[in-house]
Amino acid sequence: MQPLLTSKTFGFTPKGEEIHLFTLSIPNQIEISVMNYGATWTHLLIPDRNGKMEDVVLGFDTLEGYLQKDYQDHYCYIGSTVGRIAGRITGNQFHLDGKTYELPANLDGIHLHGGMEGWDRKVWKTEPFETQNSVGVTFYYQSQDGEENYPGTIDIWVTYTLDETGRMEISYQASSDKKTILNPTNHAYFNLTGDFSKTIEEHGFFVDAENYLPMNKNSLPTGEIANVGGTPFDFRNLKTIQEPIQREHPQLQIAEGIDHCFVLKQPEDCAVLYDPESGRKLTLSTTEPGIQVYTGNYLGNNFKGKNGVTYGKRTAICLETQHFPDSCNQPDFPSILLMPEEIFESRTQFVFTAE
Repeated sequence: MQPLLTSKTFGFTPKGEEIHLFTLSIPNQIEISVMNYGATWTHLLIPDRNGKMEDVVLGFDTLEGYLQKDYQDHYCYIGSTVGRIAGRITGNQFHLDGKTYELPANLDGIHLHGGMEGWDRKVWKTEPFETQNSVGVTFYYQSQDGEENYPGTIDIWVTYTLDETGRMEISYQASSDKKTILNPTNHAYFNLTGDFSKTIEEHGFFVDAENYLPMNKNSLPTGEIANVGGTPFDFRNLKTIQEPIQREHPQLQIAEGIDHCFVLKQPEDCAVLYDPESGRKLTLSTTEPGIQVYTGNYLGNNFKGKNGVTYGKRTAICLETQHFPDSCNQPDFPSILLMPEEIFESRTQFVFTAE
C-alpha cells in the first residue's frame, strides 16, 4: 500500500522558531512521526498480534515536553539525532594533525553525545518527499566550524523514509570543508509493550555479535574487544533481557545494566527486539560496525512523558547504530575521520512485525 505523508505545526521554540511534525503512515500497519527539533523520532504506532495499534517509543505529547528543564538537564536524547559524536570521549578531547581539541563537558564532567548544545537541540531545515513507493522527510543542518569546538563546517542530511512494505530507514549523508571526525546516531527508546509504565526486562533480545567493548569506571571503552561468551552480553540467541542484566558482573555494575557497544558480524538482520506479551517484533539492519545497546539504566522518574507517565529505570531500550564510542582516541577501532573530499554515508533499517 502506498504510504501517506502529512504534517502539522508541533509548537514554537522560545526563539519563535516553528517546529513541524511530519507523519509517515500506512493505515492499520505503521505510523511514524518525526520533527525538525533535533531531527527527532517522536512517535511509532505499530499493531500487536491482535491488530491493536500502540505507540512504542518514548517521547512527549507536546514540544514543551522536549523543552522542559527537567528533561533537558538530564540529557536523555529521547528519539533525537545525536552528533557530532555519539557517546563519551576520553578526557573530553581528541588529537588531530598535532592539535588537541578540548570539548565542553555537559553531563557529570563528561562530553556526551555532542556537547552542551548538540544536534539534538538544533532546529533543522526540512524537505518532505513522496516517490512512487515511499514517503519521507530529509532534515538538513549546517554545523559551523568550531561548534562545540569541533573542527570543520559539516553539512549533514538525515532522512527518514517509509516504503510501501512498511519498512523504515534512517539514512545519513554528510560532508566537511576540512578534516574532522563524525559519528552520528539516532537515540530512539523502544518499549514494544506500548505501556510505558512497564519495563523492557521481559523483552527478548538478539544481537549478532561475538564481541563487545568493555568499559572503564567512567563508561568509556578500555580499548579491549572482548568475547561475549560466558558473559551477560551473549545475546547470540534470542533471550530475555531480565536474566543477564541481573547477574553479578563488574561490567554491569558500571552502568547499572547494559550500556555497551556490540561489534556486529553482519549488516542484515543484525539485531532483534521482541515483546512476547504483544507479539511485536523489531528487526534491525545497518551499515554501521557497532550498536550501542542501552537498557534505560539512568531513567530515574525525573520527568513525565506521554500520557503523563513518568519514565523510570528500564522503561525502554536504545539500539544506537554507530561506529564504536571514543574511536577518536582508540587507534585500533574503525576510523571516524571525515576528509574534505569524502561523503559520509550511513543507513539503518527497521522492520516491524507481529507474531
